[in-house]
Amino acid sequence: MKKILIGGFLTLSGSTASAILTASAATTPVNSWVTPPGRFVCTILESGTAIPLLFSLVLLAAGLLILGREYFQKPSVSALLNSENEKDA
Repeated sequence: MKKILIGGFLTLSGSTASAILTASAATTPVNSWVTPPGRFVCTILESGTAIPLLFSLVLLAAGLLILGREYFQKPSVSALLNSENEKDA
């Protein structure tokens, strides 16, 4: 249960920060840019939000990884026995 809360918090904070930084970069585009990276990437690089955006994406990925591992984790034998005992009581 503790890992699920941690994963949920990381996912929520990473997605919120990513959305805010992406929206701020989209509202203030640069006037000149180079074609291969594009206007959006040049805006992120020039505004200095590249490192915070990468950090928020790492938080998002870590949270999703924790949630995914907890979702697909097989329950232990003791957890199954405890749930059986609770049903009988």
